[in-house]
Amino acid sequence: MNPMDVWRNCQPEGTIRVSDGTLPDKVFEPLQEVQGGRRNRIPKLAHGLDAVLRREGVHWLRDPETGMYNFPQYLETIPRVEDFAFDRLPGFVPSSQDKNVITLAKRAQCRFAGSTSSLTGILTQIYLLLSEEKLINISNLSTDFKDAPRFFTPGQRIPTSVILRYQNGVYTTDIDYERESDEEIILLPMGTLLEKFFTLPKEIFDKFRKSYTGHDYPTLKDTHRYAKHEKFLMRSQLDCRDDHLPGTGVFDLKTRAISEIRHDVHNYHNYLNCRIETLTGRSSSFEKEYYDMIRSAFLEYSFQARIGNMDGVMVAYHNTAQIFGFQYVSLREMDRCLFGREGAGARVFLRCVALMDLLYRAITKCFPRRSVRATFEKRSSAVRVWVEPLENPKPDADPPVVELQLRLNNIMHGRPMRGTYAVSAQYPWTVQYSIERSVQDQGTIRANRQRAYDRQVALEQGLPLVSKGAGSPKEPPREGLSVEPATIPSSASRVEEAAL
Repeated sequence: MNPMDVWRNCQPEGTIRVSDGTLPDKVFEPLQEVQGGRRNRIPKLAHGLDAVLRREGVHWLRDPETGMYNFPQYLETIPRVEDFAFDRLPGFVPSSQDKNVITLAKRAQCRFAGSTSSLTGILTQIYLLLSEEKLINISNLSTDFKDAPRFFTPGQRIPTSVILRYQNGVYTTDIDYERESDEEIILLPMGTLLEKFFTLPKEIFDKFRKSYTGHDYPTLKDTHRYAKHEKFLMRSQLDCRDDHLPGTGVFDLKTRAISEIRHDVHNYHNYLNCRIETLTGRSSSFEKEYYDMIRSAFLEYSFQARIGNMDGVMVAYHNTAQIFGFQYVSLREMDRCLFGREGAGARVFLRCVALMDLLYRAITKCFPRRSVRATFEKRSSAVRVWVEPLENPKPDADPPVVELQLRLNNIMHGRPMRGTYAVSAQYPWTVQYSIERSVQDQGTIRANRQRAYDRQVALEQGLPLVSKGAGSPKEPPREGLSVEPATIPSSASRVEEAAL
């Protein structure tokens, strides 16, 4: 019997199928360029930091053995966020407020649009389903990590909420700040500050300090790439470029606070004496921070880089007061850590984007030509999406909520294949999908969504979320076994993971 016929007979009770189909291997094409960023406006690294791009591995800012500085001592002390004039920089413009997004989407005949910041959380949920939460590869780390957990952090599983705003035939995607925490009091602005710190000469950067009262500071403009898949337009900010890197030479800048701060960010002042002291080891080391990045950030970094057609990311390690060192991580290196081999990430990314496009088509049919709120969560064997109109059609009653479920089946060699194998294999890879709509009553659907909201809040605030039979999450007993932790450790902090 055809694998699709068998799979179709497994429709969950209490649902009706709204769409299904097959995405054969040959339909996946690279993103199409709609508008590239002006190359001469993309910043370059200053202060000799381009040396980080030339050699793999960590570059100490100050060599701990010799005490000699590998880069200007000026970079060691981070300027205080409260002393920086953010109002002299272009602010972040959500997709719904970016006139260029609407114009380009209509010109490219796209119905949906979004930026990397609003889309990577959705792509992450889809990947967790597609891959059956494949374990990360840490074979490149020292023996100190031979028994370290290889599943993603709880913060990577946090439900993600967005608003799809309907404007003139286009649905733009914004982060839903009513659901997503905006309490990141230090790390988000510090990331913006450090981007300028690393790319502007000192005499120019100093003009963006509040203490500078002149008006001759330069007008800086962000540069974006716009690319499309089918009916979906994606915007990516282009942080930095170097003409010696492969491809476009563009890369992302990431600032990575030490783990003690990431896990207790609102008390970051308590950890200013915590430092990175060694290259390797399970504590106070670059290797420990790198290991945490694989589990909590590499997936989103790789999606962001591919939307922007970038080569990789340069990471600056810090404790909000001091820079310790730098490291360049290419997409090839991220692919090895996430999927087990170089090149696998491109196939994964294109499938996740295609499935996101299909989900958006189903979401926008729930309340046609109206703005909606949507929350996505991978749970068990489906990605569930709860959709609610942004404006209540009946103000005297609760707004209606629709629950959708995306289910997948990976096919290789003509038969179903585990996602853990499919994402790293090199054979033709077909994906079967089914999107169902719950026919349960509104009370049940709202209760389902509330449980997702509860998990969202608990993970963002680092609170324990205990269910029946709760215990500490264990490493899955075999590769690829999906893990749904019953107890969420207090160390979870997705906000910083997604933003930096």
